[in-house]
Parts: sequence; C-alpha cells; structure tokens
Amino acid sequence: MTQLPNDQHITYQFQFRKCGKASCSTCREGQGHGPYWYAYWREGSRLRSGYIGKVSPEEAGYAQTAGAR
Repeated sequence: MTQLPNDQHITYQFQFRKCGKASCSTCREGQGHGPYWYAYWREGSRLRSGYIGKVSPEEAGYAQTAGAR
C-alpha cells in the first residue's frame, strides 16, 4: 500500500495500464491490465500519484472517497 498524505486533497481514479511487453496479448488486444485504483495529489507544483490496487480506496482503509471519480 502507498502512504498517502493526510493534509492534501486526494483524487482517486480507476485505470487500465499497459505493461509495454511486445508479446503481451492483454495489452495488444485489449485495454491493458487492471483496472487498478490510483490516488493523485499535489505537492507544491508537482502532481504525485500512488498505486492503491484492485480494491477500492474505501475498502483499502484510505480516508474518505466522497470526491472519488
């Protein structure tokens, strides 16, 4: 699990990812692997992200997900 900041606004997204292997039929013939949950927040001017996994942020024990997309 990724350590997320407590004092930042966090946005959650459910995404597919491509592994980049030429022999991967999942990526070549479909959307990719997943979907997986990712968290996004800002640290100064930088956008940071953290992998959460296949379970929703709420089930994984992260803070409120009312603003989740």
